[in-house]
Amino acid sequence: MSRNLYSDNPDLLHHVRGGVRWDRIVPLWEEGFTLEDGPRSTAEARELYEQSLEELGAFAAEKIEPRARAVDAHGVRFENGQVVQAPELLQNIEGLKRLGVMAPNLPRELGGFNFPFVVGAAMMEIVSRACTNTLLLHVFYQGPAVMVVRYGTPEQIERWTRPLAVGDISASVAITEPDAGSDIGRVATTAREEGGGWRVTGRKQFITNGCGDVCIVVARSEPGSQGLDGLSLFIVPRQAEGRDNYVVAKPESKYVIRGSATCELSFDGSQAELLGPRGAGFQQVLSFMNEARLAVAVQGLGLCEAATRAAKEYAERRVQMGKPIARHELVADLLLDMETETAAMRALIYDSAELFDIVEGLSRPKNAAVPGAAKALAAAKRALRERIPLVKWFGAERTLWVTRAAVQVHGGYGVVADYDVERHYRNALILPIYEGTSQIQALMSLKDQVKWLLQRPWSWATGCVSVDAPQDALGDGLREMAGEYERALKFTLRESLGVAGVLAALAGRGPQPAALSYALLQAERLCAMLSYTRAAESLARHAAASPRHRRLAERFVHRSLPLVRMHGEIVRSGDRDTLEA
Repeated sequence: MSRNLYSDNPDLLHHVRGGVRWDRIVPLWEEGFTLEDGPRSTAEARELYEQSLEELGAFAAEKIEPRARAVDAHGVRFENGQVVQAPELLQNIEGLKRLGVMAPNLPRELGGFNFPFVVGAAMMEIVSRACTNTLLLHVFYQGPAVMVVRYGTPEQIERWTRPLAVGDISASVAITEPDAGSDIGRVATTAREEGGGWRVTGRKQFITNGCGDVCIVVARSEPGSQGLDGLSLFIVPRQAEGRDNYVVAKPESKYVIRGSATCELSFDGSQAELLGPRGAGFQQVLSFMNEARLAVAVQGLGLCEAATRAAKEYAERRVQMGKPIARHELVADLLLDMETETAAMRALIYDSAELFDIVEGLSRPKNAAVPGAAKALAAAKRALRERIPLVKWFGAERTLWVTRAAVQVHGGYGVVADYDVERHYRNALILPIYEGTSQIQALMSLKDQVKWLLQRPWSWATGCVSVDAPQDALGDGLREMAGEYERALKFTLRESLGVAGVLAALAGRGPQPAALSYALLQAERLCAMLSYTRAAESLARHAAASPRHRRLAERFVHRSLPLVRMHGEIVRSGDRDTLEA
């Protein structure tokens, strides 16, 4: 029987076949099954999803995975002023085009399948497991297309989205600049109106697939504006009037994601067209970044699955001291922790993807009129906003641990290029950096939690973080994790503001950012505590599915609770050495 990277993954099968609450999302995406070209029921839709995942899983196993080493070895080259990508990478993309999965989440009339994001996440996981470099090019067909659908005019949608959806062209999204990484308010690239169009001038750096056919650029459209005001999005084609419209410089030489083209772009009066409302660029970027951060977590999940499987297979083959090293206690413990971390990551990701699908579905005009839709949408948005920085942090940081553990299981062979785990570990190193560093995710999480706590003074007494936990020992551990986080969060506010300052903030006189220095110092510890808690909550939701799922949930809580306590003790120590230094 031929291999299949979908059907050989029992945990992924569990989520697709039973773990995902399809009745919550499919009717929203199919608008009550009234779409003429869509399925007539949730069951019919799920059959379509399964068929597509089976086909993709087979192609990923037969073609994409065997080419992964060659893609990495070739890397990205610069010849005669042109970016040259690995031929094996381009073969992978051509195969994905033939499968028709370049933009599965887009509407059918635009070349997509109208699949929920949960299905898209499963597809991304499969491709990332096979070759994460291929995933990084694949996502820059649908990702930019979604931005055009969301903000573009009918003419722009017709001109740009369909070619992206079928894979005729690829795109990039240019936000980062040499002096403006995570600080978008420092964007210096400018755009000026001219002759009924726009001209863009400036430099962008670290742009994934910057050699694509079209670029969506963040630029300052309002003269004299500063910070986050005055930014707009622009569509900038690579070619205009038969010549290069902007310069793609030599791609970065990296030891991570070597097959992905990371380019510097130079715009000098480049022809451009406004995408969406003028001056709304920052809010538009936030929407894109939320989707990108969830996609990075899925990228990490694919790497975790690949690394864990490689480590298990090697440990079963490698005999030391008379038995396979998989039977040695320390290695067995490590392997089971890797499996548990991967399962927790998957549970958190697919729960977050469900929330994304609910938000997207309830935002559609036909669904907005349903009684109770507004309230449900607000609740889903709040829950999704909380989880985006957590899923990005957990998906990045724990992937680093899992892939590093896979190298350790292999011993000396783990750093030899003949074994895949060294590549998985290298490729994991980028995850805590791009699409917002782990530290930026921590600051975002802290900012929202403080805001929500202060907006709801009663939650200071009743609790600011609720968890859906079973009424048993597993649930007790989960509730203790949430309690540890709450105690640490409240301590940082008291330590930062003093009792009088907390009371003033609860009364609506918000603190100045400088006053929160102690809380900011502890932001990543707090983010880790809440990330572990939400991952445990998601994993516990599946505990009843099988004895294996129960064991994994119990193990994750047993292993995570001491870590959460440790972070809480450090936070509550009141140690200000860093601030004093």
